Amino acid sequence: MQRASTELNRTETMRALRYSTWDAVYATAFMALTTGSFLTGFALMIGANNFWMGVLSGIPTFAGLAQILSAYFVERRGERKVYTIFFASLGRILWVPILLIPFLLPYVWQLPVFLMLYLFSSIFQNVPTPAWSSWMADLVPPEIRGRYFGRRNMLCGLAVMLLSMPAGWFMDLAQKKHLFSEPIGFASIFGAGCVCALLSILYVFRQAEPPMILSEKESDPGLRGMLAFYKTPFQNKPFVRLMTFGAIFSASQFFAAPFFMVYMLKVLKLDYTWVQIFTVIGSMLTMITMPLWGYLGDKFGNKPIIGISVVGVGLLPILWVFTSYAHPTLSLAIITLINILGGIFWAGVGLGQFNLLIATTPTEAKSVYVGAWSAIVGLTGTIAPIICGILMTTLPGVWHGPFHLNLLNFHIVFILNTVLRFVALASLRPVEDYGSVSARSVLTQLSSSNVGDWMQIRKLQRGQSEGVRRHAAQSLRASRTTLAVDELITALSDPSMHVRAEAAEALGDIADPRAAEALIARLDDPASGIVDEAAGALGRIGDLRAVLPLARLLEYADKPEQMAAARALGRIGNAEAASMLSRALTSTTGEVQEACVRALGETGEPGVAPVLISLLHKAPKSLRMALIRAMGEIGDPSCADSLLTLLETRPDAAMIAQISVSLGMCNVKHAARPLLEALETVESRVAHKQVLNSVGGLIGDGAAFYPLLALEPYARDEAVSRMLGEMIRRERTGKHDGFGARKRGILLERVKDLYEDGHFSEAALQLVRAWSRSDITGVVADTLSWITSTASRRELEPEEFLLAIFAVRSTH
Repeated sequence: MQRASTELNRTETMRALRYSTWDAVYATAFMALTTGSFLTGFALMIGANNFWMGVLSGIPTFAGLAQILSAYFVERRGERKVYTIFFASLGRILWVPILLIPFLLPYVWQLPVFLMLYLFSSIFQNVPTPAWSSWMADLVPPEIRGRYFGRRNMLCGLAVMLLSMPAGWFMDLAQKKHLFSEPIGFASIFGAGCVCALLSILYVFRQAEPPMILSEKESDPGLRGMLAFYKTPFQNKPFVRLMTFGAIFSASQFFAAPFFMVYMLKVLKLDYTWVQIFTVIGSMLTMITMPLWGYLGDKFGNKPIIGISVVGVGLLPILWVFTSYAHPTLSLAIITLINILGGIFWAGVGLGQFNLLIATTPTEAKSVYVGAWSAIVGLTGTIAPIICGILMTTLPGVWHGPFHLNLLNFHIVFILNTVLRFVALASLRPVEDYGSVSARSVLTQLSSSNVGDWMQIRKLQRGQSEGVRRHAAQSLRASRTTLAVDELITALSDPSMHVRAEAAEALGDIADPRAAEALIARLDDPASGIVDEAAGALGRIGDLRAVLPLARLLEYADKPEQMAAARALGRIGNAEAASMLSRALTSTTGEVQEACVRALGETGEPGVAPVLISLLHKAPKSLRMALIRAMGEIGDPSCADSLLTLLETRPDAAMIAQISVSLGMCNVKHAARPLLEALETVESRVAHKQVLNSVGGLIGDGAAFYPLLALEPYARDEAVSRMLGEMIRRERTGKHDGFGARKRGILLERVKDLYEDGHFSEAALQLVRAWSRSDITGVVADTLSWITSTASRRELEPEEFLLAIFAVRSTH
């Protein structure tokens, strides 16, 4: 490929973007004054009926067919600026003879001459579109494309809003007040539009053109070369899918487009001021929401934005069915709602569709892709309103349906329009948009955020002080909104270390994989001062790409960074992370080695058990506690023998409690009796409860035993009395062997009385005697045996009686 001219520097690019924005503002003002209600009113004034209104609506889209031819010449010549200025000027100048039609021609010639001039004007204005689109695609940096066009379109909406009301009021002076004739009114409006068109061209003239990428491949200058040139877009499957959606949506967009305005002017009999009020409402909402759509498009992709917006605009046509001349207040309220929703969702459709088109087309031969798109979309957009015009003339003016339902021909085409828009939505599904998320994901994230999140994102972007940015990052960390991921990634390069640290912490808590690459980069940049925070964030995100960078950090960094890397690898917790941590155990000491052991436990990988066992008996106490805990967390029963051997050495209460936890997590059933015997040396009430809780878990449902142990004394006694009462009732109503129902019930009543009198050992002995059976084996038998032996020697603690009753209940 070769370049047509020199590259633009950043200053030239920003200046060109600024000029392009002003060009868009004045071009939009020209369109606002020469389309919409003014174009419709002018056509009605010179005699257009429903059929010709359909034809009129199809002319701009039909003119788009010119783009397919113009694209070829743009690609061959590589000239975009001169090409754009010449044809855009020619198309807009034709509005001067249009505004003179009512004054120079007899009535019978006015409509055909207008249609002819309007057709040529539309064609000339469409000819430079491929060149302009290629120009803008090269000019606007991809990373800000959504935001730039969002802001640009917002200003265009502001221009429409400022012009619409005065122009509408001016036309009402002619139509309702008769201060001057309608032809003078339209000529004045169109003349003002031509002035705006001239200003637009002047800004295009000042706008710099970036180099155009030209194909190195030589093509046949004849017909064969032209046909080969035009085949290119249709051989690109992703582009064909996008073009299919564009064609179907264009048909749905323009099908009834001319008749909404006709319906307002002729059926609802609204004046131009009301029509322009609605235009202002739509433009205001477009102006407000356009930057938001641009922001969301940059963040989530354009496809989900289009999908959400198409659903929104798809529902609008059917709302017109509920309006009527007989109910003006209701009708005005409904039309206001339509324009509010339309302003919001049409902004999303237009911006998303344009950005997706620019993103989908390759840089080389971009203009031919844009030309092909415009031609196909223009063709369907031309045919659809003509078909609707024919339908409007053939349908009866009023259709009398069931249930006294009377629909105008307008209402029927509005209903069909809604159906067509949802058909278009279905065609969006196969369209590709690399890197985008689903529409459902966007809606989920939007619903989980609030206005405060948006404000904090804005502050993080443009906060004037370090404190403001830091507080914004803290707030976004607390809200955990994924909407802020991109801004927080940018904040990792903030001049303030405090802001960088808060951004890293927030990204870790949000746990979005998109942040992994930026955080990994900070691991290799100790000067950033946030290596610890970045490592911790990567651990919470759990992205596997971080394993090797964290392992390097664990091997070569200083102690604080090593510990952070170890904790992060433990959180990631896959086999590779466990292998890296196991290797680090042999080359580290002290706190770092302990951190590696704790991290190994967090991985849950049973394959590390031999490494932990080999260190257990020769490790110092602090490391030994970490090793015992890690053995429990990996849950490997092969650790049981080492833990039980350590238990026989009669360690202190803290270690006994930790051993009990680990044996319970490993589900080592035969550990119940050794753990209970170790209780004799445990004086700590907390450790005592911990051992009992672990044994309860080995017996059966630990989740049921734990809340009993956690009860306050009075609540515990009430729970025990309630359990014994239930057991007594069951014995009285059930069928049992051994003691028999009556004898067992009597014993249970005795147990209940003994417990309530505080004789826990005697109550336990009676309880075990009542349920003593030869078929009770395993952990329950070991527990009941220890209860009997201990109760014979000393008074049991209330929690130990709880264990007895829990063991007995587990046999039933």
